[in-house]
Amino acid sequence: MRDVMKPILAALVLVATSLTLATSASADTAPTDTDLPQTVSADALPTTQIDGVAWKQVIVGDTVYVGGNFTSARPAGAAAGTDESPRANMLAYRLSTGELISGFAPKFNGQVKDMALSPDKKLLYVAGSFTQVDGANRYRGAAIDLATGKATGFRPIFNSTTNAVTATADAVYYGGVFTSADKTARTKVAAVKPSDTGTGLLPLNPTVAGGNVNDIVASSDGSQIVIGGAFTSVNGSNKPGYGMARIDTASGDSLALPVNDEIRNGGAEAAILSLESDGTSLYGTGYNYGGAAGNSEGSFKADWKSGSLTWLEDCHGDTYAIWPTAKTVYQASHKHYCGTSGGFPESKPRSWYHATATTQDVRGTNIADDKYGYADHPGTPRPEFLEWYPKWTNGTYTSSEQATWTVSANDDYVVYGGEFLKVNNTPQQGLVRFAVKDIAPNKIGPKLRGAAWELKATSTTAGKAVLSWPGNPDKDNAAVTYKLYRGSTTATPIKTVKVDAPFWKHSAMSFTDTALVSGSTQKYRIAAVDPLGNKSLSDWVSIKVK
Repeated sequence: MRDVMKPILAALVLVATSLTLATSASADTAPTDTDLPQTVSADALPTTQIDGVAWKQVIVGDTVYVGGNFTSARPAGAAAGTDESPRANMLAYRLSTGELISGFAPKFNGQVKDMALSPDKKLLYVAGSFTQVDGANRYRGAAIDLATGKATGFRPIFNSTTNAVTATADAVYYGGVFTSADKTARTKVAAVKPSDTGTGLLPLNPTVAGGNVNDIVASSDGSQIVIGGAFTSVNGSNKPGYGMARIDTASGDSLALPVNDEIRNGGAEAAILSLESDGTSLYGTGYNYGGAAGNSEGSFKADWKSGSLTWLEDCHGDTYAIWPTAKTVYQASHKHYCGTSGGFPESKPRSWYHATATTQDVRGTNIADDKYGYADHPGTPRPEFLEWYPKWTNGTYTSSEQATWTVSANDDYVVYGGEFLKVNNTPQQGLVRFAVKDIAPNKIGPKLRGAAWELKATSTTAGKAVLSWPGNPDKDNAAVTYKLYRGSTTATPIKTVKVDAPFWKHSAMSFTDTALVSGSTQKYRIAAVDPLGNKSLSDWVSIKVK
């Protein structure tokens, strides 16, 4: 990723009477285009906080299990160092309330990198760098009984960090940095029996060369796994095998994966960072630094059956995690330029977007990058970006200056984890929930107000006043109605403009108020109102009419 940018800003001048300005369709909590799905609200719901970083969240009913690198948890609203409860790299909280579950507190002596639910939803398989759980030896592989919160007898032995885990009824698959499993040579990928007590290593042994495995997912029938990472070949092949590979779990042989023809991330400065599956589709994310080793920083969707690309979200700014829901796909990242994929442009100074949402289906085609020299994918299908952009404050725990690292969801909630310190400028460290409109507060309105949203008034022509104001977009609604008042906000607006567009197209607007008495003093105020009635007001501004 190179720090090259050029601002793409446009001014919109309004000189007529009330009108509506619409651009490409954009969905949100109340989309005007009913063909597009709703997102969750951008309201950040109070959630248990942590003092470090969350790498993974797993939702089971009304419980969210969190794995990461942290030593304590505290309630929403509590300042760091106050009302702390000890938690050693794993905790659980209520999805519906965000409150910490007091009875669940297994102690890991090293960080938890990944977790996977057993098919019967009774066990949570764990990967990471730990060597003990509750004082008992567990070498980077463990299983937690969700009924008791205690480690089971499952105890594979890995000689180095495990980054990823996924489970079927017949096997638990691990990926990572290791070169042996259960004291037997296994390079970065291994499979063990679910009942493993130290002797359950399975024959799976693909040859993974180059960088590490970052994530792993299994097909619904357990016959295949897909691995993602920084490796450069698998079983002697780099196509597929460069950053991604599909493997037959019975033989260890590589299978066709055409999406790897398009998305090529591997080596020292590029990788596939995460993978997810909904049973019929495969989803992934990546990063690429400098362009030599890779060509994708966004996210993708592929067909499980054929392995072919469904769509590619071709943003720039590393994408760390992805989660599909029925109609919407959420990403955790630090995106800054999505112009080649129908999304927001670069800005100056650069703006970062740590949480985004797209459609599940194809809505357009990627275009070439003719501005910044990024690796691009012109002509490939892309989804549509949805109008959902909560604001994040980066954390410092990992020294990476990032905010979100992971995302999960069910039908009603989306949960993000990472090292962020604030969400929408409210302190909320490491964990946060968002909910669908029907159960959310829906209090997020246009972001600027008061002195921060400057309404300017000038009068250089007799009997006329020119009013101008910047756009004031909303974090989770594309449609914003701008109402200009003279004298009183209880009067009928003298100008109403409805803009239904992505946030970056809410550009500067102006209106000329005519037939005024020369020498009179007039005062004006502008309001921005979203579809749910949330209103932001500028300060009053006065002008003496020429």
